[in-house]
Amino acid sequence: MHLRSLTVQAIGPFAGRHTVDFDALGQSGLFLLEGPTGSGKSTLIDAIVFALYGKVASSEASEERLRSAYAADDVESVVDLVFEVPAGVYRVRRTPAYQRAKRRGSGTTTANATVKAWRLPAGVELDPSTLDTLGVPLGNRLDEIGTEIQKAVGLDRTQFVQTIVLPQGEFAHFLRAKPEERRGLLQEIFGTEVYDRLAQRLAEMRREGDRACVTARAELASASSQLVGAARLTSEDAAEVRAAIDAAVLRSEGLVAGVQTVVAARTDGLLRLAETARAAATTAEEARRHARALLDQVTATDALLTRRSALRTERAALDAAADTNAEAVLRLTAARAAQAVRPLLVGLERAETALDGARKALRAALDAAPEDIAVPPAGTALRAHVQATGRVAVEEAAALARLVDVEAGLEARRRTVRDARHAIDDLVAAITADDVWLGARPAARTTLLTELEAARTRAARRADHEAALASASELVAAHRELVATETSLAAAVEARAAAATVATAALDRERDLRAARIAGLAGEIAAGLDDGDPCPVCGSAVHPAKAVLDADHVSAERVDRAEADRARAEAGLREAAERCSGLTERVDALRSRVGQVTADDAGQRTAVARGALDEARAAEAAVARLAPALDGFDAQTHDRETERSATVARLTGDRSVLEVTVLDLDASEAGVVAGRGEHPTVAARHAELLGRSAAAAEVLEALAEEEAAQDEWQRRRDELTQGLADHGFDSAGAARSATVDAEVLAELDRIVTAYASALDRVAVGLAEPAVAELAEDLAVDLDGTRSAETLARTRAEEAAGEARVATERAAAATAAADEVLAAAVALAGAVEAAGPVARLADLTGGGGGDNARSLSLATFVLVRRFEDVVAAANERLLLMSDGRYELVRSDEKEDVRARNTGLAMRVVDHVTGQPRDPRTLSGGETFYVSLCLALGMADVVTAEAGGIDLGTLFVDEGFGSLDPHTLDTVLAELGRLRAGGRVVGVVSHVEALKQSIADRIEIRPTAAGPSTLMVRAG
Repeated sequence: MHLRSLTVQAIGPFAGRHTVDFDALGQSGLFLLEGPTGSGKSTLIDAIVFALYGKVASSEASEERLRSAYAADDVESVVDLVFEVPAGVYRVRRTPAYQRAKRRGSGTTTANATVKAWRLPAGVELDPSTLDTLGVPLGNRLDEIGTEIQKAVGLDRTQFVQTIVLPQGEFAHFLRAKPEERRGLLQEIFGTEVYDRLAQRLAEMRREGDRACVTARAELASASSQLVGAARLTSEDAAEVRAAIDAAVLRSEGLVAGVQTVVAARTDGLLRLAETARAAATTAEEARRHARALLDQVTATDALLTRRSALRTERAALDAAADTNAEAVLRLTAARAAQAVRPLLVGLERAETALDGARKALRAALDAAPEDIAVPPAGTALRAHVQATGRVAVEEAAALARLVDVEAGLEARRRTVRDARHAIDDLVAAITADDVWLGARPAARTTLLTELEAARTRAARRADHEAALASASELVAAHRELVATETSLAAAVEARAAAATVATAALDRERDLRAARIAGLAGEIAAGLDDGDPCPVCGSAVHPAKAVLDADHVSAERVDRAEADRARAEAGLREAAERCSGLTERVDALRSRVGQVTADDAGQRTAVARGALDEARAAEAAVARLAPALDGFDAQTHDRETERSATVARLTGDRSVLEVTVLDLDASEAGVVAGRGEHPTVAARHAELLGRSAAAAEVLEALAEEEAAQDEWQRRRDELTQGLADHGFDSAGAARSATVDAEVLAELDRIVTAYASALDRVAVGLAEPAVAELAEDLAVDLDGTRSAETLARTRAEEAAGEARVATERAAAATAAADEVLAAAVALAGAVEAAGPVARLADLTGGGGGDNARSLSLATFVLVRRFEDVVAAANERLLLMSDGRYELVRSDEKEDVRARNTGLAMRVVDHVTGQPRDPRTLSGGETFYVSLCLALGMADVVTAEAGGIDLGTLFVDEGFGSLDPHTLDTVLAELGRLRAGGRVVGVVSHVEALKQSIADRIEIRPTAAGPSTLMVRAG
């Protein structure tokens, strides 16, 4: 995959819009990403990873860091990336989720993350002015774009970060990690969790199989106990059955057949016993039915004989009472006739009484009525006179009824008029008070609105004050850091000067010692010559004047020690120089950041900004208080205006109602005066008329009742005369003499009816064929027959009980035997199913006899991947270390507490021939060994992902720990990557790399805080 261009806006420390042209940087194949610490180098890498996967490079960091703290609220945070893969050219544009100010009101709201992607035409020129018009859209949903991008790249985010962005610090940790930690890192990179899950699932299946076997054995034991109980075996037989079943379980093979043999031996005998008992019960039941039939026959005959004797006795008693019954029949007939006439007698007596009462009531009504009503004029009938007088009184009273109600309500209506006039006066006063209150409201509202607008104006500048405070605070912090860094720089300069003095002295000493050694070298050579030995200088075997060895001659060991001292002094000088260089860059960056602003000015700016911010916050609180207060003020005004309008409308209506009420009251008073006439009130006149009407009505009602009573008496007398003749009575006295009480009448009727019923029942009973056909001398033995039936029934019940017990025992034993066989089948199946699973679980979990190295399946897979990584890393490590170092995988446990083997690692030092712990490497050695390991990991991961072409790589910090020779070797290896068609980006601020790599991305913080970006290529 080749990166072609990257555009960021309002991302991290970059407040503006910046574009990185990777096509231009890729012309040389190697570029440098450099800038001070914290300036934004890692932000560019995070932006690339975010554009592709929606997350930043570090798994522990949040995407919230992408939003620039320096960006204005109306500036959108955007990452726009164009990359090329064998499948084509793609463009993806993402925005992170972040908090922005609300467009209306105060506070913030969440701007949601968005994504868009396009597939661009092959060979497209990346012209920013036309880029938005090109390409085929791939969608704008986060999930579908994530799937499309991962499919195009061929790597997930973890693989991408481990192959495209080589994090030196993480691989140094991987190099020095313990096997258990290394296992976790490898598992994360290669995604081998599936093998762990497989082993865990097999282990769980083994446990499930073991539990199933234990459960099946328990169920077999329980079923065996149920068989012993159902068959009601003795303790010896029960022990024998359990032992036989346990023996079959231990044999395992033939388990079901063995158990079946045991249970069949117990159930067959029980089935035979049950069959014999059922046959005996059937025979006993036949004998019982025969005895019962004979008993029923004898019992019926004995009952017929007893009934015949009772009927004959009852018939003799009825014949003796025949005369008494005849007399009762005569009395009953006369009493029933008198009973029919009695209501007529009573009715006539009541009619006579009613007639007498009606006549008395008429006389009383006439006495109570006024004389002009009770005494009619001569020649006028009483009824007609009373009716005419009453009708006149009713008509006059009806005419006055309305005026009575009007007269009664006059005082209340006068009071209502007075109250209405008082209410109208109150409404007028309320309207006047409302006018005064509303008149003062506009001025008060203007004051409140002016205060609110002023608070809003001050609150609106909160963001500006916060930005100013942040900027001023950063300047104060920068000044503090600048003072500390300048102090550290001065100390570092002094240390560098001291190191330079030490290095110069060491160099001079080494030079002097070498010169002294060379000067005394002849004496050293001469001291080792014997007569006859050839001179190593001239070759002569004769030595007439050998040089003399000085007493203070410098040996080779002293020169070597001086050389080592000089090397250490130079290394110390380099370290001091590098520290001075780094501190100088930091001082320059901090001075550039603070500019011309002094520390006092920065402090004053901070205080001013903080005061302004406090004022803005107070204004926000005032807005929060005044806005509801203004709304409440307006609501009160509107409510009072509405109340006044309602009061005015009510006043108008009440005045109209009062005028109508007064006119109606005057008319009513005039009608009352006319209606009372000579009486004091209308009610008095009306009451008199109602009295005359009532008196006339009472007289008419008494006349009608007297006439009705006379008619009823005449009708009753005619009915009695006819009734006496119909029932054979000569007079009313004869009927009264024949009358008896209801109880006597009922008793006579009962006696006569009972005698007739008994006579009929006895005759019918004796005539029945079963009774009439009985022989006169017939006799039966009921007690003997009953005893025989009881004995047969007892024997049948005992035989049935024995058969039922035997049958139930056999059925229960058979059912229990079936449960035992089912449990045996289940146990055999569980044992058969658990065996292969247990063997696989042992093998994949690192146990069992077939796994000699005790490696789990996941560890075995990781060992193979680890060997591939080590092999790929060694191809570069041998070159970078000049053939000195080589990585090897080890099966030894680095820790006695480690659970797995196979992921240990050693560094073979070919100079000493001994393997070393990676943790014993120096800083520079650790860097380039880790780099080789990271590059090897990248090669293996891409091969695992299908041989993906990694066109662009980023190598993180760590170059500062290398000596010049090793740095050249590392750069040469990176050059090999470049020669393979890759573009390598080196992330560093080492000065030597700035001198070696021309193409670069320079990132610099500004005095105001945000960083700027410049691409130098070509």
